[in-house]
Amino acid sequence: MEVREQIDILVELQRKDVDADAVRTFLSGIAQRLQALEGNLASAEAEREAAEADLAALRKDYRSLESDVKANLELIRKSKSRLPGIKTNKEYQALLKAMEETEKKNSRFEDEMLELLDRIEAGEKGLEQRKQECVQADASFTAEKARLESESREGEIRLAEIAEARDRTAQAAPPELIKIFTRIQKQVESPMIVPVRGNTCEGCNIQIPPQMANELRRFESLNFCPFCNRLIYWQRPSD
Repeated sequence: MEVREQIDILVELQRKDVDADAVRTFLSGIAQRLQALEGNLASAEAEREAAEADLAALRKDYRSLESDVKANLELIRKSKSRLPGIKTNKEYQALLKAMEETEKKNSRFEDEMLELLDRIEAGEKGLEQRKQECVQADASFTAEKARLESESREGEIRLAEIAEARDRTAQAAPPELIKIFTRIQKQVESPMIVPVRGNTCEGCNIQIPPQMANELRRFESLNFCPFCNRLIYWQRPSD
């Protein structure tokens, strides 16, 4: 097999690998976007659950105060019923003072209940907003997931096509050439097979020796850049 043909095979193998890497990067990006969408949905649901928990706590506090107010009203009612039967002024005044303290407590409780009602109303509005955000996040997740999964399937198909084409190219190459390709892959960063235009290696942008440039033009053997160790081949500057 002529050197030109060998170089064509090596360049094609490299191109297929680059194409496959690009598809894998694309597929990885899809996976990351799906993960981000799932995170957005989970975050919206967590905020809704937190809003529900806060609202439930406010309602519980309100019911507790409401129960205390009812209990105090019953206590005041019973105290009033006792007033006519009290014999001494001291006991009478003590009972009146206890009733007054209980009424003050109820007044404070009622103020707290009014404040809680405002907070409950705001909490209900906030919860409704969180629910709407969940609906929107779920709809966005469902639609975007379907689109991304479709793109992922297309990417997998494309990746399989590239792998099949690469296998055909590799099978048509001499085993020794594949060994060279594999060795270069392990030794240098991509791109590992680069042209030389003029006397400049396009892998490291350093001018190779003129004698090597002349050898490249004859396509008599495979050559490597003495500076970056990439496999190099001659390409006319106008190409």
